[in-house]
Amino acid sequence: MIFQINHRITYRYERAVIVEPLTIRLRPRSDGAQRLLDYRCDIAPVPLHLCEVVDVFGNAAMQVSFSGVHLEVTIDIEARVETLRTQPFDYLSLDARATNLPAYYDAEVDKALAPYLHRQDVHPKIDQWAIMLAGSSGNQTQPFLLQATEQIARDYDSSNRYGGAPMSPGETFASKRGACRDLAVLMMDVCRSQGIASRFVSGYIHEPGHIGNSELHAWTEVYLPGGGWRGYDPSRGIAVSDQHIPVATGPEPSWAAATEGCYIGDASESSIEYEVSVVMLKI
Repeated sequence: MIFQINHRITYRYERAVIVEPLTIRLRPRSDGAQRLLDYRCDIAPVPLHLCEVVDVFGNAAMQVSFSGVHLEVTIDIEARVETLRTQPFDYLSLDARATNLPAYYDAEVDKALAPYLHRQDVHPKIDQWAIMLAGSSGNQTQPFLLQATEQIARDYDSSNRYGGAPMSPGETFASKRGACRDLAVLMMDVCRSQGIASRFVSGYIHEPGHIGNSELHAWTEVYLPGGGWRGYDPSRGIAVSDQHIPVATGPEPSWAAATEGCYIGDASESSIEYEVSVVMLKI
């Protein structure tokens, strides 16, 4: 499928401020599952310096700096993307070591995946729930991933929360509600508790029939030897195919943030406005 994406972010400040160097991660990735056909990023005011980079986790990023003081900064993105993965389970075969739970990887692969297996905190109730899911899935990785994705979508209230970092897995598990980024972080922790490497993904999703402004979306990818990184969306309860458009990934959400920066000044109030549109152009 081919999609047209328009995404505008506007930062407004009560008083003119110095905008510190800003990192922007809004270029959709281009790989075997997705092809970036066209991309444009306009920034106002015009940056003093602009540098395209690839960050430590392979994301395309833009670093910009500004001169003077400003009341407003606007980032305006236009992109055309072709999604190619119509079948989320199209791998030839999976390494047997990762098909049974708890999963484990070849020693060299395990070293590379260490950031995606690390758990900042261990939540016994989440561990117990994951063990129960694994047991009801026959301790098989693929049924476990689908069941966890579907059950989070079914049992948790998916709500909008426009500001702030994701809640911890323990907070989301206890409250049984969260924004897409909260549910993605919970899914990551559930996977890691069973030895499955997982990472946070930010991007876009096409929702047929959706009316009104769309939003930046978040979901989880897991690493399956023989299948590579594969997406699971606990907000929608589905394995990811050609309706999702990944932009940035990282072992923790902060590494996939759309923008990263700060300002210097005495503006006691600031605001962020988002406008996102995802339109299907061609099947």
